[in-house]
Amino acid sequence: MKKQILLTAAVCAAAALTARAQTLLTLEHVDIGLAFEDGLWDLHVHDETNEQEYEPDDAILYVGLAASGTVPANPLFSFLGNPGDSVWQLPPSADPNLLFLGIGAEEIEDGVFVNDVLTLTLTGISGPGHFALYQTDIFNTPTVFMNTRDGINSADKYDLPAGSHSHFFWAFSEMGTYTLSFEASGLLDDGQSTFTSSGPVPYTFQVVPEPATTALLAVGGTGLLFMARRRTRQR
Repeated sequence: MKKQILLTAAVCAAAALTARAQTLLTLEHVDIGLAFEDGLWDLHVHDETNEQEYEPDDAILYVGLAASGTVPANPLFSFLGNPGDSVWQLPPSADPNLLFLGIGAEEIEDGVFVNDVLTLTLTGISGPGHFALYQTDIFNTPTVFMNTRDGINSADKYDLPAGSHSHFFWAFSEMGTYTLSFEASGLLDDGQSTFTSSGPVPYTFQVVPEPATTALLAVGGTGLLFMARRRTRQR
């Protein structure tokens, strides 16, 4: 009886955690969405595949097993680590096995910001490793916009035109859960070039569940299966 009570409590606890869980976005076309209206910033997560929008803390951006690779020997990619080191990357082109993640400012109209340009800046990171945001040209030469390996400063930013939609490599050096804080800012085209900023907004990334997480999920699933079989036998 005591074992059954403990197992029931564990299942209930797991169910409660699931009920509070954020939406896990795994294979969709998703953007970190930027909007500015009536003097207020709105940073969100836009699931374009299902036409859904989430508050940043209501979604988890998943970097799956197919993202696994190694750092190239090309010294231009040393910002990712040493040649042969593991790296997990979401690519700038659609892959059916991975999240297709971009940055979208389609909701911002021309004439709002000076030169119709706004900036997304990386302001903080919490996680087991490093993060980099970059693109490559036709010669596979990288342009790095954000890189935590050399610290975080004002250079960790991406300037994007109003109405734009861009995709990148999102690179992580270790498995685990990351919180990346981004800040949107710009100069208003109001005749005074007034500076406006969203302040730091945290986004959660899960890079291939760590072994401890996988084990916990397995234990929870085993417990649920055990309970289901036990109820079936008792009928």
